[in-house]
Amino acid sequence: MEIVELGETAVIGIEVVAYFGQLRSEMPAAWRELFSRQDELPDSGTGVFVEASNHLGDGRYRETIGSVAVAAEIPVPDGMAVALLPGGRFVHHRHDGTVATIAGGFQTIYDWAEEQGLTLGNRKLDVGYTSDGAQQPHELYVDILI
Repeated sequence: MEIVELGETAVIGIEVVAYFGQLRSEMPAAWRELFSRQDELPDSGTGVFVEASNHLGDGRYRETIGSVAVAAEIPVPDGMAVALLPGGRFVHHRHDGTVATIAGGFQTIYDWAEEQGLTLGNRKLDVGYTSDGAQQPHELYVDILI
């Protein structure tokens, strides 16, 4: 676990705004759409996809899945959106488990931050998804409030 500085991150892809309980059904459909349209996304050079999450309050979340834009002026494909994750300090954790256990990876961040006396924000970034579903490490980030 470590605290890192990230610059502003732009994620271009499919956006889902839903209540937490709806994400279980909404997100698999969004990933299928994203992977069917992956050739429309900017090439981040990493071969992996990301999920940017923002808790909007009252149990609603904005999830944007796609690729990280590496240039400021990237065109956004029709029907897709851009999520801007402001730069700042984040708690970073490398999750070596399965995609199904990523929630536990984030919980590890929350537990560690509490032990350190840190207050975390509403923004998360998960880097490491692949279109073929191959298991690989995921880089997890949660923003730290100042």
